[in-house]
Amino acid sequence: MLKNAKLFLNFFMIITIICLFISIEKDEKTVSVIFAFLLFGLVLYSLIRAISFKPLQKTEYSNSDKAYLNAFENSASIAKIGLDLQIKYVNRSFCQLTLSTKEECLNKGLDSFLQDQQDVYTEICETLKQNQSWDGILMLTVKHNNQAHVKCTIEPIKDNNGALIEFLLIAHDLTELAISKKIIQDKMYIDSQTKLPNRLQLIKEKIKLLNKHSMTLILINIDSFQAINSIYGNQIGDEVLIATANWLKANLPCTEAKLFKLEADVFAIFIPAPYEEEELKTYLNEMSKKISKEGLLCSGIGINITFTIGAAQGEADLLKLASIAYKVAKKDQKSFWIYDIKSNKEEEYIQSIKTIHLLKKALKEDQIIPYFQPILNLKNNHIDKYETLMRIKKDDGSVHTPNEFLNIAKHSKLYPAISRDIIGKAFDTFRFSSNQFSINLSFLDISNQHTLDFIFEKMSEYTIGSWVIFEIVESEGINNYHTILQFIEKAKSYGAKIAIDDFGSGYSNFERLVKLQPDFIKIDGGLIKNIDKNDDMKIITQTIVNFSNKLGAKTIAEYVHSQEIFDIIKKMGVDYAQGFHIGKPSPILDNNNNFIKNLIL
Repeated sequence: MLKNAKLFLNFFMIITIICLFISIEKDEKTVSVIFAFLLFGLVLYSLIRAISFKPLQKTEYSNSDKAYLNAFENSASIAKIGLDLQIKYVNRSFCQLTLSTKEECLNKGLDSFLQDQQDVYTEICETLKQNQSWDGILMLTVKHNNQAHVKCTIEPIKDNNGALIEFLLIAHDLTELAISKKIIQDKMYIDSQTKLPNRLQLIKEKIKLLNKHSMTLILINIDSFQAINSIYGNQIGDEVLIATANWLKANLPCTEAKLFKLEADVFAIFIPAPYEEEELKTYLNEMSKKISKEGLLCSGIGINITFTIGAAQGEADLLKLASIAYKVAKKDQKSFWIYDIKSNKEEEYIQSIKTIHLLKKALKEDQIIPYFQPILNLKNNHIDKYETLMRIKKDDGSVHTPNEFLNIAKHSKLYPAISRDIIGKAFDTFRFSSNQFSINLSFLDISNQHTLDFIFEKMSEYTIGSWVIFEIVESEGINNYHTILQFIEKAKSYGAKIAIDDFGSGYSNFERLVKLQPDFIKIDGGLIKNIDKNDDMKIITQTIVNFSNKLGAKTIAEYVHSQEIFDIIKKMGVDYAQGFHIGKPSPILDNNNNFIKNLIL
């Protein structure tokens, strides 16, 4: 608008001057009027020129601009830094961040806030010298030796000619976030109850020292800790863990030893320096005796406590090897065991892992198959029963026998699914058969409600309860009468029969037989297979046969592998025979009684 006014005024002045020259010969009055217009134009022209050359006033920001500037000031800590890296200006937020006043910050070097980060300060200086911005995380040293974690950007500021004049530091406070992160990390690496470092921390420390020199790891498990919880309650159980931690801390083997709390009731002692094996044996022996003698005091209650300990020494795989040592100690009922590379226990451990993979594959690919071994009735010389046995089919068509996998399966979570699989296939096979069939059940099966439900569903579905014989192993939890008797009662309500398997192995209790009232007693193969060479075996077997007759139970002799044994057990009055001499386990039922054709009567 000012530019247009100036053009108009110039045009006005030119016209006035022209009129003045034209009217110079006219009357004096006309000249006076034109001259007055000319004077007015000159004044107006001077006024506009004065306005156009008025010095620039301070910029007035709009309300929105002010809001943006305030937000910028309040959301970040800001400092202006001179080319000498001395602070020239700070805002209020920067003062709060550094716990300082403005006066204390001004003319202070940036390095004074980075006292413990000389390498970072050097990097910042080198970056700024190149007229480039620096961006990263800083840990500022502030008043009273406190520290502030900040996300920081330092920008070079240039004038209109591109010359560097100062640096602008913009920082965002991350201190609370850093503290929260540290708390989370502490919780990740510290056991909440005992305040000891946990398994993750142990792994971290082991990795730092990996392959540098021999180390020692001791795993300590509190024996019967679940029983302590059951008897005294969880509160006392927690106190036992804390008291155990304190006892172990007071009884560490050497100054280098560190105590860790692993899962549940397991502790670990890690010795990062070399430690003699003989010293280790002496320490473990003395520790085991001492804790057993002293016990623990929790809430005024004296609690007897013992440990099972596994230890390993070496440069790597200590957790795995110490775990193997612990399992050996537990199995052999020893207070401690030190892993010995000559023991081949690692190979057993690896084989166990392979077996678990085999079982998973067998379940997934339906490779668990039933085999059937005939049982001969010695009264009429007919095969009228079959025992269902489990096999796992190999890719080449051969099979894995139970001694290769069953023990490991029973200690895995896969066992219930494996057991149900073979039970279901047995029912499917005999649903249209006239033969009785037996299914082996362990105490694990009888105590698993899902498996029990599955068994009774099959019996209801196929209505062949009277053809089923459930074989319960005499040595597996059979003293848990309540659970066993409940199962027997319900199974018999469907018409099923009960057999006690492997009777005569180890400690056999005739009183148990009276309580359980089985239909069949299977005499353990350990008695039968050498009965032709050992008179003691004959006496024990004859005793079982006589007792079974009085109890009203039928006897089945296992491991009948020769004609001589066959003749002996038949003469003794055994009711049924089973073994390779009668027939080998097969995936196909042999209803032709081929054995009878070759039997020497």
